[in-house]
Amino acid sequence: MPNKKRKTMKDVARLAGVSQSTVSFVLNNTEEAISDATKKRVYEAVRQLNFVPRAKIQNYTKISDNVIAIVVPNISNLFYPFLIKYINIYAQAKDYKIIIVNTNRDSKNEQDYYKFLINMKIAGIIYGFTPSLSDIIRAKGLNIPLVVIGETDEDFETDIVTLNSYKAGELLAAHLLELNHKRISFITSPIEGSSLSRKRRLQGLSSGLRGYAELNVITDHQEYEYDDANYEIELGYNETVKLFKYGKQKPTAVVGANDMIAIGVIKALNELNISLPGEVSVAGFDNIPISELISPALTTVEHCTAQRAKLAIDLLHDKINGKSQFSVRVNYDPILITRNSTGSPCA
Repeated sequence: MPNKKRKTMKDVARLAGVSQSTVSFVLNNTEEAISDATKKRVYEAVRQLNFVPRAKIQNYTKISDNVIAIVVPNISNLFYPFLIKYINIYAQAKDYKIIIVNTNRDSKNEQDYYKFLINMKIAGIIYGFTPSLSDIIRAKGLNIPLVVIGETDEDFETDIVTLNSYKAGELLAAHLLELNHKRISFITSPIEGSSLSRKRRLQGLSSGLRGYAELNVITDHQEYEYDDANYEIELGYNETVKLFKYGKQKPTAVVGANDMIAIGVIKALNELNISLPGEVSVAGFDNIPISELISPALTTVEHCTAQRAKLAIDLLHDKINGKSQFSVRVNYDPILITRNSTGSPCA
């Protein structure tokens, strides 16, 4: 007769070949120097034994199991409210409710919220950005369905709905070369960090220019939030003012790492009485709704946000209902949206 006795942390430790204290550190996400390989063994043991941590048992009825958590890095970037809108539409169509977690660009907040979420009875989690690898491993070990809408490394074994950001950069490069731009500046929040999309957009832009145009990369060294202003708009604005007031050689085109930065660029150029696109062209990435409402309307790259949100819900729904056992990675192709902010530079 099968053993119905509930598995314990001791059983997990024995199967994983580690101490009980190591299991405790891993499951409680304690800041200890534990390798990813060890964490993976612990979570694999948890999965095999169907072990449920005591904290999760105690809290298991606090949140309904038809709730999906959406985790985003900063609600002040208008891409994320746009993404959340579509996730909510498609989640409601499948009778799910959503809760929104805004980490506010803070890695400690991300970890604190993650601990909170995995101890609740939720149906699944959708990340709107690149989570840490340990978060993925832990969610998988605890059998929590998880989908990432964003870019990740190949090591991430979970459902991922991504976009080819390298190609997005190439599309803008080809557009600017066709307009005969020779000096291009790229303004971005920190390249190194959790957001792979910025790095890949830059790589695609640089590769696409193929040496036919000079590329100047302007990057901030710390990402943070203001209490009374938008970080990305301020970044685009401030760097553009410095570029055109004090720069020795002015660019003929400025590309923001996203539309929010590009909006800040346009704001600065308008205040400096620099004509767009006559003197300077501006472009961005994301195609957020406001990008076609500003003056001039922004040339940008469409990231298929609605389609990716729908697919993320479909994938999560299948995982929740046991219809899919394997990780799925779907990579969408970007679409160039040409508007009035780009044109051929003055002779």
